[in-house]
Amino acid sequence: MRHALPRQKPQKHGATPGLIYLIGLLAYGAWGSWVYLLLTFSPDDIKNRLLFLGTFFLAVFFTGLFLFYQISHAVSSKAPRVIFYPAARRGLFLALFFLVLGAMKLFNIFNLLNSFLLGAILLLIEFQATRRQA
Repeated sequence: MRHALPRQKPQKHGATPGLIYLIGLLAYGAWGSWVYLLLTFSPDDIKNRLLFLGTFFLAVFFTGLFLFYQISHAVSSKAPRVIFYPAARRGLFLALFFLVLGAMKLFNIFNLLNSFLLGAILLLIEFQATRRQA
């Protein structure tokens, strides 16, 4: 069965996968849709506010994933597969932070103490996940 499968091309160790470029394009698209919603829709309707939060979440997630991946790739000499998952987790936590802050503002429960506690919880989860991985 092995002779029927195509040979795998060896990847260059320092090469950036094409998926990362796609994520960068998705980040640009998400920011563009966020600006479009910001300029064209009225913020009075709750559906528009939720759509605004959703596109902001996607924009921050894709941007955070792209930036955390590129920073990790520049600093470490690990394979791209190894640094992708921690970058995705950190981008997700950053996007969740802003999503929950926006939801707290929407429900009028936003204050400095709540935002600090949310940030501390997400940082502790990230430290625990990083410590477990290493």
